[in-house]
Amino acid sequence: MRRLSACVLVSLAAVATVCGGESLPLSWNLAEIKDLQDWGEPARDGDRTYRPAEAGKAAVVRLPNWWGGTPRPPRGKAYVFEVTYRDDADAPVVAEAHAGVASYFGRSELHRFGGEKDGKWKTAYVPASWDLLMLPPGSRNCEIAFRSPVSLPVEKIVVREARLPEDADRYDAESRAWIAKIQAGKAAGAKFRNADETPEIPDSWAGKPMVPYARAYYDWIYPNSAPRKGEAGAPVHVLMARNEIEPGAFGVYAREDIEGVEYSISELKGPTGKLECEIRCYAAEYALEPGKDAPVWSPQRLWRAFPVSIKKGRSAWFYFTVRTLGDKSLPGKYEGTISIRAGAKTAGLPLKVEVLPIKLLTMDEAGLGMGGCVTGLATEQELETMRENNHNIVNLWFAGAQPGMKREGDRLVLDFYYFDDWMKRARDHGVGRIVWFLGGNPNGYPETLSIERDLYSVWGLGSKEEFFRKMGTAEQRGKILEEVKTPYRLWLQAMVAHAKEAGWPELIFTPFDEPAKWAYPEPRAEKNRKFAIGCGPWIRDHFKAACALIHEAVPGTKVYISMHRNFYREVHGTKGRVGEIFIPDVDIVCTNAIDEDHELGDKVRRAGKEFWQYGGGASRRYGYGFYFAAWDSRGSLCWAYNWGKRFDITEGSNWLYAWYSPFGTIQTPIYHELREGWDDRRYLETAKAAAKAAGADITPLIKQIREETLADRGKGGRDLVNDFWEEGRTASKMDAWRGMLAKKIMELAKR
Repeated sequence: MRRLSACVLVSLAAVATVCGGESLPLSWNLAEIKDLQDWGEPARDGDRTYRPAEAGKAAVVRLPNWWGGTPRPPRGKAYVFEVTYRDDADAPVVAEAHAGVASYFGRSELHRFGGEKDGKWKTAYVPASWDLLMLPPGSRNCEIAFRSPVSLPVEKIVVREARLPEDADRYDAESRAWIAKIQAGKAAGAKFRNADETPEIPDSWAGKPMVPYARAYYDWIYPNSAPRKGEAGAPVHVLMARNEIEPGAFGVYAREDIEGVEYSISELKGPTGKLECEIRCYAAEYALEPGKDAPVWSPQRLWRAFPVSIKKGRSAWFYFTVRTLGDKSLPGKYEGTISIRAGAKTAGLPLKVEVLPIKLLTMDEAGLGMGGCVTGLATEQELETMRENNHNIVNLWFAGAQPGMKREGDRLVLDFYYFDDWMKRARDHGVGRIVWFLGGNPNGYPETLSIERDLYSVWGLGSKEEFFRKMGTAEQRGKILEEVKTPYRLWLQAMVAHAKEAGWPELIFTPFDEPAKWAYPEPRAEKNRKFAIGCGPWIRDHFKAACALIHEAVPGTKVYISMHRNFYREVHGTKGRVGEIFIPDVDIVCTNAIDEDHELGDKVRRAGKEFWQYGGGASRRYGYGFYFAAWDSRGSLCWAYNWGKRFDITEGSNWLYAWYSPFGTIQTPIYHELREGWDDRRYLETAKAAAKAAGADITPLIKQIREETLADRGKGGRDLVNDFWEEGRTASKMDAWRGMLAKKIMELAKR
């Protein structure tokens, strides 16, 4: 979840500083700037002179770099663009900046403002952090842009240092406001995901306007939730190791309309004194997302705690995390208070935290890996959040994240301007491996042969459309074009050589996604693909040929596969398991199809290959934790990290569990549950290591947990295309299994 890191808090202490360049604040009048794109001519409104940003376009402003001679501002810096404009827009205006992280290195959205269409002159406060500003190659100017639905008069832009917490609070509140504004038209027919709950409130709470109640973090609280028996006023319990992040949650039920509900958490104290820890407080934003037959309200994002309004008979969800600090956090039982207030109204809940005398292996120490699929790249603040939440892999896609490429004679010249900056930051934040998808969904074959289609054009062989036509012919299907093989090899060799020289994370390549789709009995060509011929045996043959080319071009570099099927069938003249035929071609097999073949992991390991598993965000704690552990997969991928619309995801396909912002990463409850799943894995691996050190056999315990895990599996994850996430039926059982492991670790430590 989003937060302000310590370095940001320190660096933003001053309002005006010299940033290795010019002193802030700086001001520019739009009528006087000449290097503009898609802006109208200067005009006047009374004593104001302005330029109009042209409607429906990206009106670009290039401002002189004020921070010095580096592509990005110093790490930890954040700024605010104060934009004076006349609000003629009937929908929020989008402000963007060149940040070096968006798909194909386009501009990234910073904020939205306006949209009241009242004709008043206003000031918009558009924040931008160091990881959302980057000079374009060869430029000394910072590039920002405005997308307005109508012609938008802009008078001036002032840039200054961000002021905390006011600028962060304003950004959060304005973001929630514009989300609500554009979703308002769909709210009338929206539904709740859960059934209405009937409050069970003891007499001791009679006459109290707001009733706080404790509930496990994985049991989500919706607006139509209410206190169940035994929850009202009950303590919130947190049990954790000495180097762990653990969530707690509670709801507040309103017996009358209540405005501005806030909370704070006291110091945690016990027999050993104050618990050294970090506590972060959040509140859930209920926003709309697509449902089966109508939009549904969901606790979509967790923002830094803000004043929440609750209607009579409704609830709000509040969420917090406790982070222990290793040796600084002494084992023991600690107590504190959650103080809740809304003006003169007050309430509270006891908080009980127990820190076990356990330190868990890290993901790297345990030999585990987790990563999400990203569009473009991820901001540095997101990389920091990933590390905190057990992510040590990033999955890139060539369609969106590729170096600049050009041909010079017989050489393929690559531009690493963006990647050298990003890979260093990724490595510094604990990313050890990059899985790079060089192509996309094979249903779109041949259009989704991303690297081959782009190299065909870059190498001067012809247009991408010409490439698609060639690849769709009967004689070419399933083969790599001979003329593409040379630039393909050159690209791989240049990438791997530079990565090693520059100290990048390990690069792992896959030719394209889910090649087991070759066995679809009919092509199932992806819609909106003019040249797509869809799936067939050509998918199988092409994937195998590309794997061979990668191994030949860059020996020692691992090749990965997402194997979404391995069922036994006779199709296209082949009989057998249609996924495992790729095991000889790759080094890492990652599957979501273990339910189709329980022996797949053993087959992969016997072949000397790595076995991973993947799922969707809805797999949550169960899927990524004990379920994947049941098959001893060592790595994982999540589809997907940030594929979707900005904050409004009511339309289109959206797969995401986090959003970047200038003031930290905005997470979903799912993100925390993914972390908890990998914490379960860390408990499991720590127990194994402790048993090995003690010369003990804990096989019976591991077997018991595995059997109970598989027995508790729900209905999810059977489809493998539209529903590829495993789910547990009884979430509380995961706490019991973790408790069994913790008890065993403590027992073994005494030997």
